[in-house]
Amino acid sequence: VEEGVKAILRIKDPVFLLSPPYQIMLLCSVMEKLGLGPKVLLQENTKLIYARLTGFGQSGKYAKSAGHDINYLALSGVLSKLGRKDENPYAPVNLLADFAGGGVMCAMGIIMALYERTKSGKGQVVDASMVEGTAYLSSFLWKSQNLGLWNRLRGENLLDSGAPFYETYKTLDGKFMAVGAIEPQFYEQLVKGKVSCATVLFCD
Repeated sequence: VEEGVKAILRIKDPVFLLSPPYQIMLLCSVMEKLGLGPKVLLQENTKLIYARLTGFGQSGKYAKSAGHDINYLALSGVLSKLGRKDENPYAPVNLLADFAGGGVMCAMGIIMALYERTKSGKGQVVDASMVEGTAYLSSFLWKSQNLGLWNRLRGENLLDSGAPFYETYKTLDGKFMAVGAIEPQFYEQLVKGKVSCATVLFCD
């Protein structure tokens, strides 16, 4: 371990990017314990981009807590919007918080940091939180409440199974079909039984 720490400290490559693995699953930062926190490494290499991804963020009462996608969704407030009417909220597997709110937001931060470094020559810390990233990605849900798109209870809105023309249905062969006919021309096709990929797609 000691030799590995020394090897990292010797790296002077100006395009070097560090993203500590498994950061989201640790109760405390292993990198800081090893003396490889961002403050130390940025002193050694001012062009370094240090990216770290956590579930609840670096501060706050949940910062040192372990969690999973469904926990991050709940704390962000988004989970309360997902699900059908009169049913429990449900998480869309682990795509929204882990991959989108976490991974994609962290990657975007790295891209912006790389671009900034071409202008200023300086590196920086990219600190991504799955809770905050998910809340940011889902801001459409809150902003669209005033537009009439998402102003009703869960499962009663245009895009959350509240509309019969934007829904999934079971077919006679025991499989399912996805219907999305929001626009008037597609809704007209649906009513007339003229199925197209713009209105209906079949899924298992």
